[in-house]
Amino acid sequence: MVKKSFSDMACSLAQSMDVIGEWWSMLIVRDFFVGGGRRRFEQLRDSLGISRNILTERLRTLTDAGVIEKVPLQEGGRRYAYQLTDKGRDLLPVIVSIIQWWERWEQEPGEGYMNMRDRQRGEEIGQVSVPNSRGEPLQYGDLFMTLRTPRGEMKIREWPLDFRSLSEDDLLDLPGDSLNAKAS
Repeated sequence: MVKKSFSDMACSLAQSMDVIGEWWSMLIVRDFFVGGGRRRFEQLRDSLGISRNILTERLRTLTDAGVIEKVPLQEGGRRYAYQLTDKGRDLLPVIVSIIQWWERWEQEPGEGYMNMRDRQRGEEIGQVSVPNSRGEPLQYGDLFMTLRTPRGEMKIREWPLDFRSLSEDDLLDLPGDSLNAKAS
């Protein structure tokens, strides 16, 4: 199956899927966090139960994108490990928010999963949120979307849309298609 690239879409989420949206990629990144930021190929393969060829391909994608880097285990040695870069470490809130989403909506009561705690205090961490510029948490209805182009910025989407007040023709004319074209 040929993988579709999202590089032509004017959407940061779509474009990020070219790097972290492949099957196994986020689990590989999660393993770096669990393993202290550095992992050898064999550690990743054994921990995840992933085939060598898939792991090799995902590590190449993550390395090419600057999420991880390959580093020698010792000076002049032929053995290497991989470690998270600053770009890779910036994925921590993404991983935490996905875990928290699962625990809130899908996890069965009493099931055991990872529990993240503050290293200094030993307390469970708080919910990941989207703050405004003053640090106040924002909700879904507090947002709107703009499209940045070399010619400026334009508003393209208000949230939440009140679909009850829209006709069938209005629904067909929603501006979502502007997200599927590259900003020019």
